[in-house]
Amino acid sequence: MNDKTRELLIKTKRRLFGPNVGNNISAFKGNGIDFAELKEYSYGDDVRKINWKVTARQQKPYVNVFNEERELNIVIVFMVSGTIYFGSVRQKQEVMAEILALLGFSAIKNSDRVSAHFFAEKELFFFKPTKSQKSVYAMVEYALNSDVLGLNVDMDSLADFLLNSIKERSILLLIGDFFQRADLSFLAAKHELYAIIVRDTFEEEPKIFGEYRFKDPVTENETVLEVDENSIDEYKRALGEHDEALFDHFRKHNIPFTKIYTSEDPFIKLRELLK
Repeated sequence: MNDKTRELLIKTKRRLFGPNVGNNISAFKGNGIDFAELKEYSYGDDVRKINWKVTARQQKPYVNVFNEERELNIVIVFMVSGTIYFGSVRQKQEVMAEILALLGFSAIKNSDRVSAHFFAEKELFFFKPTKSQKSVYAMVEYALNSDVLGLNVDMDSLADFLLNSIKERSILLLIGDFFQRADLSFLAAKHELYAIIVRDTFEEEPKIFGEYRFKDPVTENETVLEVDENSIDEYKRALGEHDEALFDHFRKHNIPFTKIYTSEDPFIKLRELLK
């Protein structure tokens, strides 16, 4: 394990396993239980199970009663593309690895199973369902140190693969920069799906003018382009239309999503997404 991986793991574990018990990004707890009935609160009941709507209506506390708690299946999907090898503050790949660590350790903390798929045009690697922190270490190390240049995400293949390979209803968390269009409607209908978009502000607000040599991180082809105000405006318009269509798709199919920039703390955005 190299120094960068070790540093990221230590940072992440401190956020989730530190003395502040409120520092929990997970909304997973409670999603895997079957509601049975309401009952009036009595001393010793779990205050986290108070039904606040009924409590307000009845003017006395009521708690939800559940038949049994089921182990949840948390599936993290790391979308591998050459475009994540970029960042003006931190590389998107590094931020995505930190998000993977936060989600993985959060699942372990809640005693749920967590697995990870690394996918480009096909599956590159699969970490089997686990409750072991050591397995999360391996997931993060793979995410942080993989050579992503020359790779691209085939979103249609990814959606089909996940539909066919994940049999039980699961919580799916897709992490990537989402520069590709996708139809995730069937996946969202079968599973509880979240989209985590990782971007760099420079990608959305580039401030360069003049002649530059560019290297495509997917094809690895190089070209010289003259960048002026018109080309920047056209680029921003196209990206804006792409994102608006992407967000509309998420909203239409009830897919919660967030966008995390490389300059931001992913912990805060994830807690907002999953609360």
